[in-house]
Amino acid sequence: MRKITLDWSYPMDINNILYDERMGDIGIYYITRNFGGKISDLYIGKTTYSFGSRLESHAWFWLDNYRGRKQVRLGYLVSPKRISDENRKILINDAEMTLIWLMRDSLIHNKQCMQTCYPTNRLLIKNIGYRGNLLSEMCFTDEEWFG
Repeated sequence: MRKITLDWSYPMDINNILYDERMGDIGIYYITRNFGGKISDLYIGKTTYSFGSRLESHAWFWLDNYRGRKQVRLGYLVSPKRISDENRKILINDAEMTLIWLMRDSLIHNKQCMQTCYPTNRLLIKNIGYRGNLLSEMCFTDEEWFG
């Protein structure tokens, strides 16, 4: 099992985050909405090219289907530190699939991955920062991984 740490940013309004200087970075993102005082988990995704282009595509294609205030947290892979760009992309991909699978009951929008979540690496994900509804540590159980 590989151990990674994701550092989550403060949640920002989807309409404002597109102008943030971090939009050229890569990593995981976590979209929530606040509607009627209740926060719901909408979507977890990844980008290995830029947050900006990925988030902009969501804004155009489906986010307006949900009422309420939509916010995004950016997740940065902060551990392990000294890895190749290729390995970083693999871990980002595996982290996205792991988080989607483990959050499957609460995520409203990304249901398409439920049948195809097969990460290369079994990860123990430590979530730090403004993690929202994500647990501080998340990983597949033995039954989920081997069964």
